[in-house]
Amino acid sequence: MDIGSLLNIVKSIPKEKLRTDAGIKEVIREMAKKSGKKLTEQEVNGYAAQFRQMQKTENVGSLLNKLSKKGVTAKDLDNIKKRFR
Repeated sequence: MDIGSLLNIVKSIPKEKLRTDAGIKEVIREMAKKSGKKLTEQEVNGYAAQFRQMQKTENVGSLLNKLSKKGVTAKDLDNIKKRFR
């Protein structure tokens, strides 16, 4: 799945769903399904906990920095920045 497809999926998520634990888990399940993966309830709970922690501690700059360390190219990062404006 390319970055454009991922960004379109992310943009389609209603922000209200990210305010509750049940909503976060629902979004995680939907994302897994769209990417062809099946998650156990334990995995969903783990990803939900990671998401809640990131909501508290991360910002756009730190997330882009982490993506660059994981091998996302500067061109991809520029495309991400443009799409979020």
